[in-house]
Amino acid sequence: MTRQDVLTRILVVDDNPDDRALVRRELDALFPDAEVIEPSDAAEFDATLEAAVPGLVVTDLDIHWANGGAILSAVKARYPACPVVMFTGTGNEMIAVDLMKAGLDDYVVKSPRQLIRLRASLKLAVEVAQSRSALSAREAQLVAMVAQRDTVVRELHHRVKNNLQMMISLLRVRGRQLDAATRQHFDEVAGRIGALGSVQARIYEVESLTNVDFGAALSDIVEALARVYNHTGLIRDFDGPLQLDVGRATPLALLCYEIISNSLKHAWPEAKRGRLAIQIRMGSDHPEIRIEDDGVGFADSSVVKGLGSRLVRSLAEEANVQIETLSKPGDGTRVIIRLI
Repeated sequence: MTRQDVLTRILVVDDNPDDRALVRRELDALFPDAEVIEPSDAAEFDATLEAAVPGLVVTDLDIHWANGGAILSAVKARYPACPVVMFTGTGNEMIAVDLMKAGLDDYVVKSPRQLIRLRASLKLAVEVAQSRSALSAREAQLVAMVAQRDTVVRELHHRVKNNLQMMISLLRVRGRQLDAATRQHFDEVAGRIGALGSVQARIYEVESLTNVDFGAALSDIVEALARVYNHTGLIRDFDGPLQLDVGRATPLALLCYEIISNSLKHAWPEAKRGRLAIQIRMGSDHPEIRIEDDGVGFADSSVVKGLGSRLVRSLAEEANVQIETLSKPGDGTRVIIRLI
């Protein structure tokens, strides 16, 4: 409801001409440009209500051709935002409470002591209705803005995903034209980009554009690596979904890719068959991702030498995780990634 609506049309429903004149005097003082309509029966009231949106309705409780509660219901059914003030000499506090619960904006008793409240009540009812209307319009605007933003963000995610896939294809096509050592470097870069793509692909599966099912993304990464290193039996054991924000899931996906690919490349010399277990454990305040192989292991279990990568340390810091590596010769390697 705008101020233009308020100043245009006001309904006064009361079968006492003296009381109507009293209400009209207050309305003329508050809204001098408004058209004040005084329906004399139910048919005229219905026609007036149907003709246009009123900016305010003032009604008595007991009318010879209607009941104030029915007037309130009829107005709110058609125009929920329209303020309704009851000005009556009948009724009691219980009736007033019930009417307020039904949507009545204010209840003013027809008595000399209460007349001073009438003008203030009419003014406040209109101002509150205007504020509600402005808030509703702003809320609708914000909802539309959020929907538009989500559409744009989804489109950007889609384009990023497609561009990543194109980059992977170009790297692999180019790699086939190069020597084996260089081709391996190209394949590793393509694999890292693929890990990023796994996170991007999972963004579409949730309503929120800021979170991702990391367990599903991790499965995608493992399956992609398994197709390259097909000498390994994979075991996946996830306690449940691990929802992470995209900003954290992205470096964590790259970190898991580095650790898993390192295991697949070095745990089983001469491409012997082995077992690689990927687990997600949600049983504590700090979920863990566990990567365990039954390969040859190594004597020095430090992350720097065992996993051999400043990239790993950097990704662990960015993903806010701790890494614990357990290994010894002939007994495989176990890496625990703990979210902190």
